[in-house]
Amino acid sequence: MRSLYIAWNAISVATLAVFTWISLKKKTRLSPIVATLCALAGMCVLSYTTLLFVPNKRAALTLFSIYYICDMGVLGVIYIFAISIAEISKRNSTKSVGARVFYIFAGLISLALIANIWTESVIGIEPVLFKNGWLNYWKQNYTWQSYIFVGFQTVMVCVILATLLKRAFKLPTFYKSKFITLASSFALVATVNSSALFFPFKYELSITLYVFLAAYAVQISFWGINESLLNTMISLVSENIRYAVVCFASRGRCFYLNREARNIFGYGNSGLAAAEGYRDKLLSQYPEKMFGFLTLTQSLQVNSVTRTFDCEYKILKDKKNRNVVSYLKLVDTTQELKRLEEEKIRSERDPLTGLYNRSTFFKRAAEILRANRSDDFYLIATNIMDFKIVNSLFGEPVGDEVLKLQAALLSSTASPNAAFGRLTADKFAALLPKELFDMETIRKNNETLRQSLAKYNYKLQNYTGVYEIADKYENVKTMYDKAAMTIEDIRGNMETVAAFYDSSIMDRQIRDKRIVSEFDDALENGQFVMYLQPQINASDERIVGAEALVRWITPDRGTVAPMDFIPVLEKSGLIHKLDQYMWEEAAKKLAEWKARAIDMYISINISAKDFYYCDIYKFFTELVERYDISPKNLKIEITETVLMQDMNAHGSVLQKLSDYGFTIEMDDFGSGYSSLNTLKNVEMNTLKIDMGFLRASNFSQKVKDIISSIISMSKTLGMTVVTEGVETEDQVKFLRQASCDIFQGFYFSKPLSIGEFEKKYCDGGTK
Repeated sequence: MRSLYIAWNAISVATLAVFTWISLKKKTRLSPIVATLCALAGMCVLSYTTLLFVPNKRAALTLFSIYYICDMGVLGVIYIFAISIAEISKRNSTKSVGARVFYIFAGLISLALIANIWTESVIGIEPVLFKNGWLNYWKQNYTWQSYIFVGFQTVMVCVILATLLKRAFKLPTFYKSKFITLASSFALVATVNSSALFFPFKYELSITLYVFLAAYAVQISFWGINESLLNTMISLVSENIRYAVVCFASRGRCFYLNREARNIFGYGNSGLAAAEGYRDKLLSQYPEKMFGFLTLTQSLQVNSVTRTFDCEYKILKDKKNRNVVSYLKLVDTTQELKRLEEEKIRSERDPLTGLYNRSTFFKRAAEILRANRSDDFYLIATNIMDFKIVNSLFGEPVGDEVLKLQAALLSSTASPNAAFGRLTADKFAALLPKELFDMETIRKNNETLRQSLAKYNYKLQNYTGVYEIADKYENVKTMYDKAAMTIEDIRGNMETVAAFYDSSIMDRQIRDKRIVSEFDDALENGQFVMYLQPQINASDERIVGAEALVRWITPDRGTVAPMDFIPVLEKSGLIHKLDQYMWEEAAKKLAEWKARAIDMYISINISAKDFYYCDIYKFFTELVERYDISPKNLKIEITETVLMQDMNAHGSVLQKLSDYGFTIEMDDFGSGYSSLNTLKNVEMNTLKIDMGFLRASNFSQKVKDIISSIISMSKTLGMTVVTEGVETEDQVKFLRQASCDIFQGFYFSKPLSIGEFEKKYCDGGTK
């Protein structure tokens, strides 16, 4: 029995030494703890086994002290091991209050055990000999101090057991069984150790179990828990990641599919077979890449829905370059691609209408033209006039509906070689193959758009410019600009809503831009000159006044005709500056005539824009006061068309001017609406009949009857009648018979410069 015990202990010491070396070699976080545990356990076994061969009592007491100190150290290390193995907390448990209490008691007991070598106050020993006188073992005699030591050990054992069991039931499942086993092993060692208090064993049996306890600690520290934990973690991670993972053995047999992979390929053996079939398909399609690293994007049917995946296939090899395992990773990019496509659409499309935005339209149109160089195309531009008024009057929702309708009408001709875009708020563009272009469709679409707000008693005016593309490599923006120029050329024409671009439009645009750019300097330098066309009293053919007309006399181009620059200034919003200049020139001349005792009036014209750019009433009243002239000598002419733009507001201003003493004349009666409502609602002093009447139908009897009726009506209303455009003696005779009051026209005089006019008429005659 003794020999067997010694032999086992020798094996245990050697084994524990090996475990200590293994633990230190591992160099992990647990290595120092496990190495200390194995070393202390080995010291316990070695010191106790050596006792069986030491007959000297003092030496035996020394070995007993070493044994008990190491045994107590084993308890402490097991406690630290129990906490550390599970990574319970980031807080250092070895510095807790409980650990510090253990250190204090362990230190005191260790001192007592060292003193026991000389005092035998804790444990006494006496030799037990064989019959032949050789030492068999040392019998221990316990004192009351011994029970303090035993009590401390008992408390430590209970604390360790409680800690192990508590951790076992608090930790995840893959830790639980390991801790229960460790606790059971420790409890067995503690039970065997404590049994010596009640049963007189010759030898310390608990140390025979130390090697098992240490071996289990090594196993769960470096192999057992790590390996199972690794496998469990790999399983948990692979099951919960958001992409599919499929694992194949070296010869292509599928042995694992995670949850996402099972959703794609199926469950059970059918899923494994489907995954193997997919791998074989990849192998047949890309044989040269299947032995390394393959990445591609593919679409797969999953539950009858097509989904897009980024696929990755990789073969893993060992150090000898042998195939060990391969894996397939499938990342579902369906939603990501959908999101990217939506972002692309948002970046390329107008969010309201769905048409291309400005930059994308120009880019797409260029691509179509380059790809179809043998085909003919038109570039179309549209513009809804005064669209801001729609938003102001009816609100943006109504305006948005108009824009969506315009987009739908414009893009109604579907073709892969067509492109449609919304370039700015109300400006659209289209590229159409020539065979799909139809001017009648454009007119119908314009009419549909025009009637879209009919329920609000408001009719839109939409213009379309068409540019026939000759050079497909011309900048598309330049093509659009030419189509847009056509719109500017027909703007304001109620009859023509669509027109083709021609080179003369460019010439007119250049000419118009030149007029606009030179206007301010010309005005400042006095290039705009007032001309006067006489107005003759019908009864005695003596001059009574004149209409002020403007001429632009340039130093390089000579005289520019009014018809060439006045429409440009009206369109560009500069006409009010010229009008105000002419009004002041007329007032200056009237002041000069007043000083010379010349009693004649000058009629000046007001345009629609003047009402928006200045206070008409204030300007004219200040003008006559500044130059001290009579308001009746500065007559104000206004066309019916201007009045119709805002009858109430404009009529109110004119009424105030009339009350102040100005003579208000309706100019060009017969050329516009010629509405009797105008005469009814606005008080006019003079009616000017349009010269167009006199030229119509060779001055037929019907025309004469109409003019006679107008003059008669005017007389009834107490208005003076002026007829302009009088060119023949027959016209003069007829108008005099019809009771016309004043003549104006080439029959009497063309417009004259101030010098010519004054030279001819300053005496008030009709020379």
